[in-house]
Amino acid sequence: MDFARRIGDLYPGHDCRFVSLPAPWYYDFIDPLLSAFTFQRKKVVLRHNLEFFRSLDALVAPERTCLRLKTIHGLRDLKLIHVRHGAGDREAGFDSRSGEFDFALLPGKKYVDRLTERGYLRPGTFAKVGWPKFEVALGLNPVRMRFFDNDNPVVVYTPHFDQSVSSWSAMGIRVLDHFLENSGLNLIFAPHIVLFRRFLRHRAALPRRFGMAKNIRIDLGSMLSADMTYMRAADIYLGDVSSQVYEFLLEPRPCIFLNAQGVAWQENPFYAHWHLGQVVGDVPRELPRALSEAFSSHDQYRQRQREAFNYTFFQDPGRSAAQVGADAVADFLSTCSKSPS
Repeated sequence: MDFARRIGDLYPGHDCRFVSLPAPWYYDFIDPLLSAFTFQRKKVVLRHNLEFFRSLDALVAPERTCLRLKTIHGLRDLKLIHVRHGAGDREAGFDSRSGEFDFALLPGKKYVDRLTERGYLRPGTFAKVGWPKFEVALGLNPVRMRFFDNDNPVVVYTPHFDQSVSSWSAMGIRVLDHFLENSGLNLIFAPHIVLFRRFLRHRAALPRRFGMAKNIRIDLGSMLSADMTYMRAADIYLGDVSSQVYEFLLEPRPCIFLNAQGVAWQENPFYAHWHLGQVVGDVPRELPRALSEAFSSHDQYRQRQREAFNYTFFQDPGRSAAQVGADAVADFLSTCSKSPS
């Protein structure tokens, strides 16, 4: 809630109310046990606050659980508008639920093309709006933050929580050990927040030895992991399938990707971002070389990174992404109000 209010402060004169929807009183006793395996709180909050949702004309949501308001809870008249919380390439971001919303605010042409190819977009049900998160990140933290008391290169490692595509289970500890043994590089370990929040499900645990290293910063889920602070503070990106790589490329810089599953990725659109840097399949043998060549090899990826960034994020030269999105929502609801249905 505090973060939402800080975002609101970036838009003086806004007319927003901030309301925190509660879960049932008893759920606070159950949630600590369930959350280590699965995140049921969203479903519980939806069910517990149906009267609130029934009072709305439209709901703009950065997740897809809210579809239950129509499919299960019967709120057929509520217009559901989807806004992406990530702009990556992972297959799960292009599933059929993307086509179940009444309207979608899409980051850019990449999502329009891919969702259209899969048959999930219909004319008049979407708009390209860009990425308001950039405005928020730069507005809240104008200056790039420093986290180490030296000038060594900073690497940010962001393993995904989905173990079918993540580098964590197969490579994560060996990656951290490499930096533990090589103090000439700094590491920010900032995994997807769900990885350690559902630690039992994803087998996520950290040996104590990493907590004492002066060149390793560990953040398992603070706001700095979500507001692009670490993406802007790093010199090199190290990851797997996280959409954060595209936020990192707001400023083109070296990227290294970990192929923990031995994926044949070259022609796979769900790994399109792996064309934007070096790909490592064996940490002990290949990661040291990839890190040492990160800056010298970057020129061969720089143009690809710019093109991929522009394909992913629409930019309106005359309006902010927040304004484009707000106008798109207003236009859509205006059209709905004029429709006979």
